Amino acid sequence: MMLLSMKIRKSEVKRTVEDLISKAVHKLYGLDNLNIEIDIPENENFGDYSTNISFGIAKTLDKIPFQIATEIAHEALSENPQIEFEDSLYSIFGKIEPHAPGFINFTLCDKFLFHNTADINMGDKSYGSSDLGAGKKIIVEYSQPNTNKPQHIGHARNNFIGSSLSKILSYCGYDVVKTNYVGDIGIHICKSMLMYIKHGNGRQPDKKSDHFVGDFYTMYEQEFEKNPGIEKEAQELLRRWESGDAEVRAVWEKMNSWVYEGWKKTYSEQKVEFDVWEYESEKINVGKEIAMLALEKGLAEKDGTGAIIARLEKYGLPDKVLLRSDGTSVYSTKELQLAKESFEKYKFDKRLYVVDMRQSDYFRQLFKIIELLGFDWSDRLVHIAYGMVSLPQGKMSSRTGLVVNADDVLEDLISLEEEEIRNSIKTPKIVRETAERVALAAFKYGMLKVDPKQDVVFNYEHVTKFEGNTGPYLLYTYARAGSVLEKAGFEIDGEKFRYESMPKEFSMHPKERALAAVLVHFPEYVLKSSKEYAPSQIANYTFEVAQKFNSFYGELSILDASSESLKKFRLFLSHATMIVLRQSLGLLGSEVVEKM
Repeated sequence: MMLLSMKIRKSEVKRTVEDLISKAVHKLYGLDNLNIEIDIPENENFGDYSTNISFGIAKTLDKIPFQIATEIAHEALSENPQIEFEDSLYSIFGKIEPHAPGFINFTLCDKFLFHNTADINMGDKSYGSSDLGAGKKIIVEYSQPNTNKPQHIGHARNNFIGSSLSKILSYCGYDVVKTNYVGDIGIHICKSMLMYIKHGNGRQPDKKSDHFVGDFYTMYEQEFEKNPGIEKEAQELLRRWESGDAEVRAVWEKMNSWVYEGWKKTYSEQKVEFDVWEYESEKINVGKEIAMLALEKGLAEKDGTGAIIARLEKYGLPDKVLLRSDGTSVYSTKELQLAKESFEKYKFDKRLYVVDMRQSDYFRQLFKIIELLGFDWSDRLVHIAYGMVSLPQGKMSSRTGLVVNADDVLEDLISLEEEEIRNSIKTPKIVRETAERVALAAFKYGMLKVDPKQDVVFNYEHVTKFEGNTGPYLLYTYARAGSVLEKAGFEIDGEKFRYESMPKEFSMHPKERALAAVLVHFPEYVLKSSKEYAPSQIANYTFEVAQKFNSFYGELSILDASSESLKKFRLFLSHATMIVLRQSLGLLGSEVVEKM
């Protein structure tokens, strides 16, 4: 029988289940190196963990899965690990049993759940963290806006995914570098510049400065509909910029500075930060070396115009231009150079590109070229593809005018939440501060709860509700738990939560148990999110925690519990819930509120 220290609670209990199964299968059948999948059953009657390993080895053993499950369960139970805590021993699992047609279910014992609750209270801000990424560096590139307009709601999803991933990976011990590669030059930038030169009359911004610039881009789109020939004028501006024309460069610098000023406020209000900013304009004359290397290795060839093109058709990908016929770099060549410079500087273990899924083929081309060039770090590049954001009335389009700016969305959400919060909070300043936090949680959670690869239909009415799977509901749950603790005069500092204070034959009420059990899974969901690069895993786990707490709160009395020891346990369970909610919401980029 294994004897474990209580530190197991701060790692994955799931690993212990995997070890038990692995050892049992080896001892019973001599099988090793199996892919053992452990699930968390949706039905609480099927335990806290479950595996279907019996089905995977049934054919090899020529046995029915239920017979195998029965044998493994019996062997695992005989090796049930024991925990030593405060001079007493007890088993981690109360039950390990087979279930037809061949599953094996593991149920944690109440004592383990009790002490895990205490451990969460004592560990506080460290609960769920790990050293998985210790000594490893990850570059997370996200946002990547263009300086021709303000950021729209689609940019916000990018910002929220990249920022959350950075927090999750850092929590797992990785050294994370958050980067923003800005598209600050190109034909799209020159479109805004052209309209300002024609119609701006030297005006200064009379509104948020990136919106001011964006108005000129919209003006271009409208004028283009009437006169497509103006595109040649925009192209001429780009040619003049590339040739170093001082007049064009001055307009470019002025308009870009306005955009950066506006973005600064956008990022600040979204609580999104970066360690490094990269600019496309700084890479304008780079990449020729990479293009020539591709030519030398036979990966690329010159066409009739003199352009250098990477031939990728035999790899199932479209060919890719690396250098124009006039010798200038294209966007992809700059990306190749940026990746090369990034590896030389950071020696990263992974570089993540958070970019919408419409660019999936582009990144497959990019990564394949890097691989064929012989760079052995090509397999460290990962495209984090995410789906598009649309509105209930349809897809966004700058041509049709159906574009929702991220700033406007957040301000609208704040206004909606203010109306709700005024009913319970009377101090104007606190109302505004609370509304800002609740609105941002509504905005972020509305994006992050959806698997990144899926599209999002963003509906104001849905994300602002204080019930259901929403950010405001999670913040409300946190504040509700805090209100109970405040009424009880509960203070965690200096408390010693000891098992001896509870009845000898302690057993939890089903609602207590359900809540305590779901809190055990937080470290596992953090790791799962980090490995799958999916904040949605933590988001939907957080909703489950909130549901379990509200069910517990609604059925059981906390302040009027039947004994002081039971009251104390329920207070600690409530506080543990607050810790997990605060930590998980923090990983999603949202701050909690103490009162609502």
